[in-house]
Amino acid sequence: MLWPRSALENRSGLGSGDDYRFLLREKNLDGSIHYGGSLQMWLRVTEERRRMVERGFLPQPAGSDPPSDLCTLPELTERAILESLRARFRQEKIYTYIGSILIVINPFQFLPIYNPKYVKLYDNHTLGKLEPHIYAVADVAYHAMLQRRRNQCIVISGESGSGKTQSTNFLIHHLTALSQKGFASGVEQIILGAGPVLEVRNS
Repeated sequence: MLWPRSALENRSGLGSGDDYRFLLREKNLDGSIHYGGSLQMWLRVTEERRRMVERGFLPQPAGSDPPSDLCTLPELTERAILESLRARFRQEKIYTYIGSILIVINPFQFLPIYNPKYVKLYDNHTLGKLEPHIYAVADVAYHAMLQRRRNQCIVISGESGSGKTQSTNFLIHHLTALSQKGFASGVEQIILGAGPVLEVRNS
């Protein structure tokens, strides 16, 4: 009757943050407590579970930071994706990867993550090395264009009001900042002269 109700309700969920076990202990004559092998067994099982969580065989426990790349989710279900996006949004992390795809949730407010410090931070880094950001996508496309000498394409898709125009502005801002470093002469003029941006809207 003293067993926690949450353990009874969630006993089928291995991904819950709480782990309930019986631990038998013996009180010695001198008043000390002897746990026998039960404590060591519990620690060993806990360590094995931690390793399985790290390898992706068990879900992340509740309360842990949601992954920045949804491909690392143990279960790629609609519920798991939405819960991860919601948790990141509450932490004001509006960008999330699914592999090389960047998901953006419109915060409908300005976030201080677009200043020159972030332009420099995401300069010449592989995708996924840093926290997801639209600058990372622009940076990868820009350096791929220079290294492969081939045109690159970034597709921005979403419903009306989802922030496509603002995302395009951030992309152009970052590409302009990169081109002004002297990697490609005149690229900033081409980028700035590329407007107006054509938006494809679903009818």
